[in-house]
Amino acid sequence: MNRTNVLSRKLIYLVVLLAMVVPLYMLGQPSGGSGDTGGQLTEMRDKFNIAESDLGEISPASETMKLASLGLRGVAATLLWNKAHHYKVLHEWDRLKATLNNIALLQPHFDKVWEHQAHNLAYNVSTEFDDYRQRYEMVREGTEFLSKGVRQNRNAPRLVWYTGWFYGNKMGMSDEKTQFRKLFSEDEVLHESLMQQGIAVDSPEARGPYFKPDNWLVGRLWLMHGYDIVDSGVKIRRQTPLNFFETGPKWRIKHAESIEEEGVLDDRAQNAWQLASEGWREFGERSVPTTAPFTIKLGQLDELVRLKSLRMEEFKKIVGDAASGLNNNSDFMGLAKRADPKFRLQAIELAGEIVDLEERRNKTDGYRKQINYPYWDTLSLAEQEERTVTARRLIYEAEKANEAAELDKAIELYEQAFAIWAEIYDDYPILTIDDSAEDLMQSVRRYSVAIDSEELPENFPLNAFVEMMAGGREVSSEVYEDIRVTQKEKAEERKKELEAEERERERKAAEEMKAAEEKKKAAEEMKAAEEKKAAEEKKKEEMKAAEEKKEATPDGESKVEESKVDEPEVKEETKVEEEPEVEQETEVERE
Repeated sequence: MNRTNVLSRKLIYLVVLLAMVVPLYMLGQPSGGSGDTGGQLTEMRDKFNIAESDLGEISPASETMKLASLGLRGVAATLLWNKAHHYKVLHEWDRLKATLNNIALLQPHFDKVWEHQAHNLAYNVSTEFDDYRQRYEMVREGTEFLSKGVRQNRNAPRLVWYTGWFYGNKMGMSDEKTQFRKLFSEDEVLHESLMQQGIAVDSPEARGPYFKPDNWLVGRLWLMHGYDIVDSGVKIRRQTPLNFFETGPKWRIKHAESIEEEGVLDDRAQNAWQLASEGWREFGERSVPTTAPFTIKLGQLDELVRLKSLRMEEFKKIVGDAASGLNNNSDFMGLAKRADPKFRLQAIELAGEIVDLEERRNKTDGYRKQINYPYWDTLSLAEQEERTVTARRLIYEAEKANEAAELDKAIELYEQAFAIWAEIYDDYPILTIDDSAEDLMQSVRRYSVAIDSEELPENFPLNAFVEMMAGGREVSSEVYEDIRVTQKEKAEERKKELEAEERERERKAAEEMKAAEEKKKAAEEMKAAEEKKAAEEKKKEEMKAAEEKKEATPDGESKVEESKVDEPEVKEETKVEEEPEVEQETEVERE
């Protein structure tokens, strides 16, 4: 009886299992192609683009690993993450690397796996080597691991951003940045790999001043690729949109700073800063999602203030006397509801616009302060000026001369540079909080040593700057606020000055061109007059010569010729005349 019951239960279990397999097969049936859409789960994967082929490249090793886990992939991944943390605490980087690789096979669409492993290779494993070349190889392996993650996760903008951030931050800001940047520019194997992934390292957008790929610019291309993914409709996860979008434009600024540190202090640096300024302004015109139900543009704060001021004026005209004493905290909607019934609807609409503009202004101002938007805007604007590049070049040459113990030359270069920096800080006071301000203060100290005097001259151009930076203290928040408030007016004044200088240069150029044309025209007229005068004088001389010749012909040569011709005739006449006289004499004598 018992055996019969056991057998019956087993048969029931088998039937139930078979009954469950059928709907599972129907639901999970894969697509067979040629119009066969497969089961419902397959259709849903295709509908929401979450199939393996939609997410990225299909890894056979990863699929095999998933099957080998026999449905316990979550349990296996949890155990591996625990082991990875254990190895990280013990600093067993090789075992951590192997563990994270296994996790990547089990969870290829989990962004954190790729980020952890890349960070482990570039920041942890690389430090175990003494030779910077070996450290660079580990950093490169970390970036290539991220690239592999990007290929398997096409719709993961965070991974793309992290890849671009790695190329800029790790290679351009580490202690070995000089060596890393050089090795990257000459790494043809990596360049070829990047080309295959669609990163145009051979384009002008990626090449530095020596026409080789630059790590900052290549990182920016990765970031721009991430921006394209987001613009196509993919959402940003695990990162604020503000931080996501600011990095690309900032990488251009970092590129310009890097080449200046390496001694590129000519029109190439100036051009790099111009491109950086353009990129930052474009970032200011990008619509950035916020925590509020609207987007903002960081570069349109002034426009929001202007629009609010206009709406306020219109609102005051409609409300009348009730609008006296209005400020940002006033109850605009309450005033609008108490307005004249004829204009109440218009007043309510204006009140709504004013409230909305104030919310947008507050949000825009807050986001600008989060990333210090005005500072980077002013920095890129100031650095692209020729005088700023000249000032940096003079400091660079002065430091070189100081190292070579050429004190007279160093002092002269220092003084020229300090005079220019004083003008720059007067026009852009916000630059006094820049990192380069501390470097400039160090140059001032070396200048003090070179002139063998602890006290600077009274007419020293940077006395105010030195006083503010005295003792190596950082600029206080109060000083920064004062600078930030006045910076806008100073920048506008400087902009007007530059425009006036440009107009003055154009005017002088036009005057010089006009003067040159007039001079040329006068020269041509003078030459023509001289030629005309010479022709007239020549003609007069010819006429005079002709007259002299004409006068000389009847009186001179003709008379001579006549005399020569007439002489024999006279002789003949005399002979003829004499003969009859002789004859007459003879006849008389005869008579």
